[in-house]
Amino acid sequence: MKGGGYYDAHSKEQRSALEAFLPWIEEAIADLPILSDSQESLGILDIGSSEGGNAIYAMNRLISGLRCISSLPIGVFFNDLPTNDFNHLFKNLYPDGEAALSGTNIFPSAIGGTAYGRIVPPQSLHIATTFNTIGWLEKKPDARLPNYILPMGPGPLAPRESISVSETERAPFRIQAADDLHRFYTARADELVNGGKLLVQVFGRDERFSTSDGLYDVLSDSVLNCVEEGTLPLEVYEKLVFPIYFRNLEELLAPIATDAQLAKSFRIDKAETCEVSVPFNVALSDNGDIAAWSRSYTGFLRAFTEAILASALPGDLPLGDTLDKIYHQVEHRLAADPARYEFHYISIAALLTRV
Repeated sequence: MKGGGYYDAHSKEQRSALEAFLPWIEEAIADLPILSDSQESLGILDIGSSEGGNAIYAMNRLISGLRCISSLPIGVFFNDLPTNDFNHLFKNLYPDGEAALSGTNIFPSAIGGTAYGRIVPPQSLHIATTFNTIGWLEKKPDARLPNYILPMGPGPLAPRESISVSETERAPFRIQAADDLHRFYTARADELVNGGKLLVQVFGRDERFSTSDGLYDVLSDSVLNCVEEGTLPLEVYEKLVFPIYFRNLEELLAPIATDAQLAKSFRIDKAETCEVSVPFNVALSDNGDIAAWSRSYTGFLRAFTEAILASALPGDLPLGDTLDKIYHQVEHRLAADPARYEFHYISIAALLTRV
């Protein structure tokens, strides 16, 4: 993710996605296991917290709910990869020296580590959440996508000659995604107390749209434009791969449906696919301002694609100028042909109980 506060400033769309499902777990707090006399604290973990803006908002909502049933101290754990901008997360936790998490007896901490392994000690959590995180693969499979930048392939509204992904090319990414998800659920089963709640939400796809449609098409077209202009060598495009997989709801639930141990570990309370109304699309519908829509769309895209794109660029190019040129192309293309890059945020989610 792009750090220094950039992600927080351009993640209203992710906030909209978590807003759709956060009430599920707020309502489920009443069903948490009855507290024993020996219990000394409660534990909440958010997985994939990034710079913290959205995560702190969500955790405050859950703290308010927990305070309706218990006055015990609450440990609030924020997690992301070690490369995350944790400095900004801590600034968000203590803006102007004041705690951002509401209430007393609240003890926040941050933990670096992968979502696909254990993050906290066994049976230490009452609630675990993850929003817009587990679509990212733990590692890129040893596979190439020479004709596109994403395993899902181009969207239906943005065809381009020779740009495609075959099912054979996609398969290693699908397999990696399934393995990642299995390890994710296994780790959470170890960490949650019996009766604990797990809310999983991530960008995905349904029978009509994928969240990748339009979004990665405009980035692909912009990088190719730089190749055609001679700004970038073709090799950059051929090697550029975003290690992301956009699941459908069936794939999100598959490990629990197919693995006997996980089926014994979790009960599926709710599961749903929905299209999220994102702020820049709503604003466009209200005011018709294509230029503003293009700027907001570009900022949203840049926040989570720049780091991987930067790592793919040749070392002899001026990094900042090259990135600015590519994202300027993105904004220009969006303004020139918004219909080609129509964006639908498809969100999939499940609420699970540890049994």
